[in-house]
Amino acid sequence: MKPRILIDLERTRYPYSGLGYYGHALARGLQEARDPSLELHYYAPTSYPIGNRKPFSPLHSLLSVQAKGYDLVHITHQRQHYFPQLWGAKCIVTLHDLNFLTEPLPESKRKKLLKLVASNLNRAYGIVCISEFVRHDLEQHRDLFQISEETPITVVHNGIFLPEEGQTSGIARDTIVPNAPYLLALGVLHEKKQQHLLIPALYHLPADLHLVLVYSEAKSEYLSKIQHTIQQYRLEDRVHLLCAVSDVEKASLLQHCRALLQPSIAEGFGLPVVEAMALGKPIFLRPATSLPEVGGDVAYYFDEVGPEAIAGTILSGLSAYDISPSHAEALRARARLFDYRRMAQGYLQFYHEILSI
Repeated sequence: MKPRILIDLERTRYPYSGLGYYGHALARGLQEARDPSLELHYYAPTSYPIGNRKPFSPLHSLLSVQAKGYDLVHITHQRQHYFPQLWGAKCIVTLHDLNFLTEPLPESKRKKLLKLVASNLNRAYGIVCISEFVRHDLEQHRDLFQISEETPITVVHNGIFLPEEGQTSGIARDTIVPNAPYLLALGVLHEKKQQHLLIPALYHLPADLHLVLVYSEAKSEYLSKIQHTIQQYRLEDRVHLLCAVSDVEKASLLQHCRALLQPSIAEGFGLPVVEAMALGKPIFLRPATSLPEVGGDVAYYFDEVGPEAIAGTILSGLSAYDISPSHAEALRARARLFDYRRMAQGYLQFYHEILSI
């Protein structure tokens, strides 16, 4: 009898989030791989179109009956709370980050998150980290999560849907795209993402250059801070805040941007970076956490984060990019390291490893 595996796609309830995208890419990759030795099932909301579904229910946070009858359960993010019981199944957990350990959080919230993440990690038969940075971070805190020395820890980089050859040139300029050259930042509006640094930097950039901040969700205090900073620098006409854009709109924004900016100080991976690289767009990153691992030597880095320093890095980077015809292809080549099919193969290999234990 084939081993039965249940893959957690609960986060696809939020298709515009990073975890939603990751779940969709993983499911597509596993389906296309068609491993004949495994029977794959998917724990997914009814809104997500997939076969072999075990339907999601909010009640599963109390009693996870959906795990019954499986040999392996893949919990796809460390904060999952819909699997309090595993009914004898082995499980693996994908760890996206441990940012909560260093974020400026109330201590009560940090303790709550620590308890939840530890409850998932210390029962795992194996742990997948989405970057070498995350694996190193976990190894540094292994005792904090009571993880056995025998528990296998591996790295499987996140993967994206890479555009096909010649496909990108046909991406239309959506009406959501500003009618001006613009820099783009994608991600949750949160203090750790540091988008507020880009606004005073924009003040020191040419007046015809705009900034588009796209976010799937926002911390209310941080959104207010962003809005206040925009008003403070009188940049209302040059900064565009866009919430929960569609995949089509996001593709158009990426295709027509001048560059992608990622000043974050806390990333487990950084999917937007790969999406921009796949289009040959210049990328400007903070040299922190996993970002240098993803951007490698094809990215430009904000070594200093004062407004004039950020502006100077952007101007010099754009100038270097514009005079180097080969840079766009170097970016696209690096993006191919993070293909969703490659990610799926990494997980399939780990499923077999854990099932053999």
